[in-house]
Amino acid sequence: MPDTVRENIFLNLENALNTIRVINGYDNDIQSVQRWRQNGNNLKDVPAIIVNSGPESNEDKPFPLTKCNLTIYLDLWVRQNESSTEGTDILLNSLLGDIKKALKVDITRGGNAVDTKFGDTVPFETVEGEPHAGLVIEVLIEYRHQQTDPKIVG
Repeated sequence: MPDTVRENIFLNLENALNTIRVINGYDNDIQSVQRWRQNGNNLKDVPAIIVNSGPESNEDKPFPLTKCNLTIYLDLWVRQNESSTEGTDILLNSLLGDIKKALKVDITRGGNAVDTKFGDTVPFETVEGEPHAGLVIEVLIEYRHQQTDPKIVG
């Protein structure tokens, strides 16, 4: 059974984030890319990225197309060793750079989208000494599908 265009975008995004490895020319290794789970995600292996859907607007264009603007939130989780002397923001900036690089390799999300852009990036609210820190990265994806079948790219 084929997936919807929307789901194919999520799968492509997940696959792209899984390429973030030093061996592939990035500055960091992402240890875990997971889809959001209501009952909780495993943050044992970090850096981790949790892929979470946000709002989507839809506009019917002249038949047969529906234009969609989808927001996806990437929750980037890190845990810094106590012995590290590097600022946490330096680590987060480096990881953010890798994420931007990986997602711009194919802005069409495997032919399923018109464009992939970045919106706001917001640091987690943390208290000094907390084990985890991170960023919420907003990814904005424009795509189209057939009005009569959201499984068919428009």
